[in-house]
Amino acid sequence: MRNVLVTGATGTQGGAVVDHLLADSEQWEIYGLTRDATSDGAEALEARGVTVVEGDLTDAERMQDLVEGMDAVYGVTTFMEQGTDVEVEQGVTLAEAAADAGVEHFVYSSVGSADADTGLPHFESKWAVEQRIEELGLPATVVRPVFFMQNFAYMMRDDIMDGRLAMPLHEGVSLAVVDATDIGQAVVAALNDPDAFLGEVVTLAGDDLTLEEFAAAFSEQLSHEVEPVHADIAEYREMAGDELADMFQWFNDVGYDIDIPALAEWGIETTPFEEYLADSKVWQPAASAASN
Repeated sequence: MRNVLVTGATGTQGGAVVDHLLADSEQWEIYGLTRDATSDGAEALEARGVTVVEGDLTDAERMQDLVEGMDAVYGVTTFMEQGTDVEVEQGVTLAEAAADAGVEHFVYSSVGSADADTGLPHFESKWAVEQRIEELGLPATVVRPVFFMQNFAYMMRDDIMDGRLAMPLHEGVSLAVVDATDIGQAVVAALNDPDAFLGEVVTLAGDDLTLEEFAAAFSEQLSHEVEPVHADIAEYREMAGDELADMFQWFNDVGYDIDIPALAEWGIETTPFEEYLADSKVWQPAASAASN
């Protein structure tokens, strides 16, 4: 048995990694890091055989204690709660602890096109962590997921249920998306085959659709028409703020660099958007009716 520390174990990405590791439990002893070991999510992990450990990614001493004796570490950071400076601190602290402990395989969840000089703060923060990983000479794999399919529920579910999909995407521009749970599959593939994945960067995407194609998929899934609306970027900026508006402007001007068919060479099968909708409890017609 090999030991692996999974950060963000009660979250979407870390939870997906745990799910896939548990399916391969004969190979891995799983340690799940959370900030609150008494939470319902943490207790649910314990019930499934995960050893839950508590700590903050910015606590260098605690991270050094936790990574000691680990064969592998999965790191995921977030800017959502405390901003991008703290996100960089989270990733760098974990990477430095892993390097000091001699961890054999560090898998970091970054973002698609992190190295593309986007100027987007929450892309640049992950790129800074990637650069530190390289400086440390840490044996690593970087996975770079694109825009999460789950973001549609998080950002605009009510409007979609009401028959309107409004996004500041220009006509003819496609947006690459990925089911966030597919990250678990990719990370465990890397952990189980370090010879193939060490030193590699893997961009994860499951589909690449225009606004009209997204709306058509929602219409089919929800059994009612969902109208695509190309929102004005200036109006969107007033509503959502510069961070998201700048991101959508970058989607329009540049966009993610992806190669979905190439993922099969890694043994990774990502989820198409229509399949994600069909499998998601959030997007069932019954849920739509209940919301009206």
